[in-house]
Amino acid sequence: MLAIGMDVHSSKTTAYAVPLDESDLEMCALAEDFNRSFKNFYSDRPGYAKVASFLTGIEHSILIENSTKTHEVFWMMADLDLTVLVAHATDLYRITKSVKKTDQHDCYELAHYMRRRLLGELEFATSLIVDRKWMNRRQLCRIYACESDMLSDTRRQIRSSMLLRGIKLDHVSRDVASVNSLNTLELVADDTLSLLITRARDLKVRIHKCEKAIRKEFADDEMFRLLYSIPGFGLITTAYIVSMIVDIDRFEDAKMFSAYFGIVPKQRESGGSSPHCPITRRGDETARKMLLQSTFVHIKNDPDRLSPVSQMYDRLTARGFPHKKALTAAGNKMAKMVFTILKTKEPYRF
Repeated sequence: MLAIGMDVHSSKTTAYAVPLDESDLEMCALAEDFNRSFKNFYSDRPGYAKVASFLTGIEHSILIENSTKTHEVFWMMADLDLTVLVAHATDLYRITKSVKKTDQHDCYELAHYMRRRLLGELEFATSLIVDRKWMNRRQLCRIYACESDMLSDTRRQIRSSMLLRGIKLDHVSRDVASVNSLNTLELVADDTLSLLITRARDLKVRIHKCEKAIRKEFADDEMFRLLYSIPGFGLITTAYIVSMIVDIDRFEDAKMFSAYFGIVPKQRESGGSSPHCPITRRGDETARKMLLQSTFVHIKNDPDRLSPVSQMYDRLTARGFPHKKALTAAGNKMAKMVFTILKTKEPYRF
């Protein structure tokens, strides 16, 4: 069997192969032949087709790093019946911490990462590469998140412009981007403020269209329905988190599910002690923020404290935990509850 590392770039790919069993002379010879043939080739279908042709009938595993080119390359190689794994780049310390930043060095290290994994060492987490349907769903949610951030920035700029010009209007609500507020501000707007008002209106139109597209896309999705049943989870948060989960069965347990969102403590042991550590912050940052925001809304809108998430938050704050730490722990609890709901396919009933 061959363990192969590929350093993929937009135009060229560098590959390196090592035999799983270094005493297997036939595999050693094949690895040498492969390395001579594919030291550098084009990152297109004809290039990967040549690799697939060489590896026909040969057991192999290819490792590539997760990057902007990964999705395209992964499905291209999968269509050619190549066995491919995608590693989280942050786990590949022999590459990220190396002073030798060359393509040849990186693919050499990737090949040996792959070989050690095949021999039982789990040094890195693998990335799920979703199909076009789920990629489109993620893109929709990310577009919404981007537009929403831009609208928040525009709100701040409008408030700043109002302060600079000494504008104090009774009819401007707390949300300066609301329809009534923008109409009122337009009556006293100068050129700068007028441009900000126009931008806010355009953003709101695009956000509304994006919301409609997301509702349509997730209308028949069971995971969306189950997650949306939890108080505190709005349309966009639910859609975004579901688009990141894709398949709940790929998580072995609730702890692994929480770790996916980066809200479990880092592991650090020394001299028989296990000190308290910050959370790992692995995974998608936007999904983690949305999960914590939904947890906060969930707690805030649970006056009777019937939810175990709210109860945990109260216990921790009563013991003197600051809000942020208590909320993070409650977010971990929320993630485990989400896992249970999605696995059992039973909606929220507290």
